[in-house]
Amino acid sequence: MKLELIHKWACPYSARVRDFIEERGLQDRIAYLEVNETEGAKDRLAQLTGKTQVPCLVVDGEPILESRDIIQWLEQNTGGAQGAARA
Repeated sequence: MKLELIHKWACPYSARVRDFIEERGLQDRIAYLEVNETEGAKDRLAQLTGKTQVPCLVVDGEPILESRDIIQWLEQNTGGAQGAARA
């Protein structure tokens, strides 16, 4: 399964998802694409979602928006769940 997190460093919702990923030790399984630093990330986000909203978790080409929904998906599908999400 290919996982990408399209995010912004300064976005508190992106930070919430990144913190969850790090707490669960999942960072080596997820490619990070910062919209202001990664060439083409903003265009990819717009193409996938029709929006510029971050964070966006892309799972095998399918986008998931909203930090709470992303954290819930990660808990349920990555084997990295260790308790309740702080969403």
